[in-house]
Amino acid sequence: MSMVVRVIAPSGRDAELILALLRQNSIASETCTDPLQLLTRGYDVGPMLIAEESLTSALIAALAHFVNTQPSWSDLPILILTTVGRETERTRRLERERLPIGAPILLERPIRTATLLSSVQAAVRARSRQYQVRDAIAERDQNAARLRAEQETLRTVLDSMPVGVAVAHANGEVVLTNAMLAQILRHEELPTPNFIAYSDWDTRHADGRKLTPEDYPLTRAIRSGRPVAGEDFLYHRGDGTTAWIRLSAAPIVDAEGEILGGVTAVIDVDQERKAAETLRRSEERFRLLIEQASVGIVIGDLGGSLSYMNPTLLRALGYTHEEMEQGVIRWDELTPPEYAELDLQAIKELQTVGVAQPYQKVYVARDGRRIPLLLGAVRIPAQEKTDHEEIAVFLTDLSSQKQAEAALIQSEKLAAVGRLAASISHEINNPLEAVTNLLYLARSEQTTAAGREYIEQASQELARVSQIAGQTLRFHRQSTRPRSVTPRELIEPVLALYEGRLRNARVRAISQHRGEPAFVCYEGDIRQVLNNLVGNAIDAMRGDGTLRIRSRAATDQRTGQSGVRITIADTGGGMSESTLQRIFEPFYTTKGIHGTGLGLWISQGIVEKHHGLLRARSREEGAHIGTVFTLFLPLEPGMEDR
Repeated sequence: MSMVVRVIAPSGRDAELILALLRQNSIASETCTDPLQLLTRGYDVGPMLIAEESLTSALIAALAHFVNTQPSWSDLPILILTTVGRETERTRRLERERLPIGAPILLERPIRTATLLSSVQAAVRARSRQYQVRDAIAERDQNAARLRAEQETLRTVLDSMPVGVAVAHANGEVVLTNAMLAQILRHEELPTPNFIAYSDWDTRHADGRKLTPEDYPLTRAIRSGRPVAGEDFLYHRGDGTTAWIRLSAAPIVDAEGEILGGVTAVIDVDQERKAAETLRRSEERFRLLIEQASVGIVIGDLGGSLSYMNPTLLRALGYTHEEMEQGVIRWDELTPPEYAELDLQAIKELQTVGVAQPYQKVYVARDGRRIPLLLGAVRIPAQEKTDHEEIAVFLTDLSSQKQAEAALIQSEKLAAVGRLAASISHEINNPLEAVTNLLYLARSEQTTAAGREYIEQASQELARVSQIAGQTLRFHRQSTRPRSVTPRELIEPVLALYEGRLRNARVRAISQHRGEPAFVCYEGDIRQVLNNLVGNAIDAMRGDGTLRIRSRAATDQRTGQSGVRITIADTGGGMSESTLQRIFEPFYTTKGIHGTGLGLWISQGIVEKHHGLLRARSREEGAHIGTVFTLFLPLEPGMEDR
C-alpha cells in the first residue's frame, strides 16, 4: 500500500518548500509530475496535495473518475491549496467542477505550517485506516472463499460417504445432511429445529416401541458429551417400507471443551440383519438337526481332541456336555486298541481325499459297555490358513442291529434244534411201535410171574417214551397260521418236556386250570415263551422248590379286552429291583456263560406280536420269596397268517 503524499504543484519554490516541510516531519512525499498517469495505475494511491493552479480540466476529470470508481473501502484524501482573495478563472472553475471529485479539503494560502502539517498527517492517517479496512475486507473475503471451498469439500465428502450423516447444533437443530441419508430414509430432510422435532421421525425399537427424542443416540451424545456406539432400530421409510438402520453419534466439541453440537451416522443394515437372521435360522435348523439326530455326530481333529459331540452320542456314552467342553472326552481314548489300525487307515483317507470310507468299530462307554458303531467321516476345510483342520464323524449305533442279528441266530438255532427234535421224535416212533408190538406178543407167551412183571414195566416205560416223543413232536411243530387252543394244551407238553429236569432238581410242579378258555395264537411261539419261563423258574430254584402254573379267563384292565392269564411262580431266591428292571433287555443275563440274555427278550417280542402283556414281580426277602411271571393273551389278537 502507498502512503506517499503526492505533491502536485508547478515546479518552483512552493513545491520545494512543501516537500522539505513534509520530509522534515517524517512524512513520505514526492513531487508528482504526471498525475494523470498516476491515477490510472490503480487505487493504491496515497494522499494528494494539489495546488489549485495545477488543476486542469483533464486532471479534474481524472480525479472525478478515480473518486467515482474507487472501491467502497477507499476515500482518497485530496488536499487543494487555494489562494485567499483571488477569485481567478481557475478558482471559479474549481468551484464549479470540484463536486465530481467528492469533498476535497481546501487549504487557503497563505497557510501556517502547523495547519498544513496537521492536515496532511490527518490525510495520511485516514488513508492508513482505509488500507486497514481494505486488508480486513480482503481477509474476510479470503476467509469466506476458503470457508465456501471447505464447505464444498465437506459437502463433496459427505455426499461421497457410504453412510448417512446429519449434523446438529447444540439445541438439536439439524443443519446439515448428506445425500446418502435421504437415500437410506427414502425421503427428503424433515424440518428439525430442535430435539422435540425428533419425534417426527418414525423410528422404533425391536419390540415396536417408538423412540422418544431422548432415545436417539444424537440426543444422548450432545447432552452427555460422550460418543454413542451403533444401535439398531426399525425405521419406517418414506416409501412406506420398514428397514433396519444403525445409528451412532458423537458430540462436536471446541478447543475449550464446549459442546457445539453433534453428528450422527446412519447405516442401512437391513440386508445385513436379514442375512444374519437367515443365517441364524439356518444355524438353528442345522443345530436342531444334529442335536436331534438319531445318529451320533462328533467334530474334532485328527489327534483325538473333540470340539463337539451331539446329545445322542453323549447319552449313549454316559458323558455330559460340560465334560466334552472341558476336554475330558477324546475319541482316541474311547476307542479300544484293537481298532487303532482301522482308525489310522481312516485318517490316511481323510488326509488324501477328505473322506473316510465307512467302517465298523467300537467305543467304550463310561460304564465300560462296548458300543458297536458304524463310522463315516469327512474333513472340514480350514477357513483360514492358520486354522487347523477338523473332521466331522457320523456314528450309527449298531447295538440294536447286532442284538437283532444275535436274536435271529438264536432263533434259527432254536428252530434247528426243534426241527432236529421233531425229526428224531418222528424216527423214534417207528421202532417204538415195533417194540410195543413185540411186548404185546410177549404177553401171550408162557412165562414166569417175574417175567410178566418185567413185561408190564417195560410196557409202561415204553408208553412213557412214546408220550414224550409225541409231545416233543407237537411242541416243535411250526404252525403257519394261528389256531384256537386252551392253556392246558400248551402248558402240559411243556411240563412233560421238563419232567426229567424237574425230578433231578427236586422241584414239584403244580398246574391249576380254572376253566378251559380257548384263545387264538401261534401255539409254537407261545410254547416257546412258556418253555423259557419254566426253564428259568427251574434254574432259579436249584432244588427243593415248588413251581406253580395257573391259568384262568381274565380281562385286560387297560383295554377291557377279554383273554387268558397264565401265571408261573417259583420259590427261588428272587431278583433285586435293579435286575428286575433289566430282565427284558437283550443280552442281559444273570447266568454267566450259561445264559444268552435273549430268552426273555425274545419272549417279550412274541407276546407283543400277540398283542399281549408279559410282566414280572419278585421278592428276595420276607415270607414269600420268589418270582412270578404273569402272561396275558387276548382271546382274539387279530393276527394274520404267516
